[in-house]
Amino acid sequence: MFLFTSLFSQKILRDTRNTFNTFASKITKVVIPSTSLADLMLRDAVNRGWRISPFEFCTLEEFNRIKADTNYFFLMRVDGMYRRDLEPKVEYLTLFKGGPEVKRGLFSSHNIITLPLQQSDDLTGVTLNLLPIYVDIIQNHIYKVQRDLSLAFKGNSFYAERVKEAKGKNILFSKESINYDIRDYDIASMFKGEAKLTTASDIEDAVVNNRENTVVAVVILPKGDPAGSFCYKLMIDTGTHELLFFRRHRISSRMPAGFTREDLRKISAPFQF
Repeated sequence: MFLFTSLFSQKILRDTRNTFNTFASKITKVVIPSTSLADLMLRDAVNRGWRISPFEFCTLEEFNRIKADTNYFFLMRVDGMYRRDLEPKVEYLTLFKGGPEVKRGLFSSHNIITLPLQQSDDLTGVTLNLLPIYVDIIQNHIYKVQRDLSLAFKGNSFYAERVKEAKGKNILFSKESINYDIRDYDIASMFKGEAKLTTASDIEDAVVNNRENTVVAVVILPKGDPAGSFCYKLMIDTGTHELLFFRRHRISSRMPAGFTREDLRKISAPFQF
């Protein structure tokens, strides 16, 4: 049993190393199934910012024909469901490698990185301005794993450990992004004057204009009745397009959507010294 486990682990390490080290030599297929606002904005974000590998746009029909081919990586928007959900609640932007597992619908085995983008079936496009940043976060993630393979096995939890990089920058929260009542004074005190409460439009402006030396708080909400579903909380540097914090929690009457007291304690900890 020990020998089998050791050999299996070596295979996983070898396959993972090969996946990331050969990424630049393979074509990334960007799946654009429609002319919706989301697809048009994804196309534009990739055209402007994708630099890590050759890329081509493809239709959903083409994707279905070639998704088992290990010579391709795929970047696309997908709806996700948890076991308790009766319908998709959140749409994600995901990058994964083609292979037989994908043909059977098992995206997770070849998944590179997945980021929550918006509510499923959201026609408002309120969070689509994140797409250019997400394109950079995904590429930066690949560069990081190429330098340190262990990060491939940490998943998004790696990003919960980077909040110290927000120190010395202007940190912006909207009141809507925090799940309890908090005063301007409390935020300023927790972050030693480096964070403040502001409006959602100010945060959107920071995202759209790639505001330097600024970190914004972003919350991705689930569709419909949120009870029992997950919300996602991110801290993003709008100047460098780095993801500095990533967490989720299940929404309930006792735990509404948004950054929690525990989140703020964790994020503000580096500012106490």
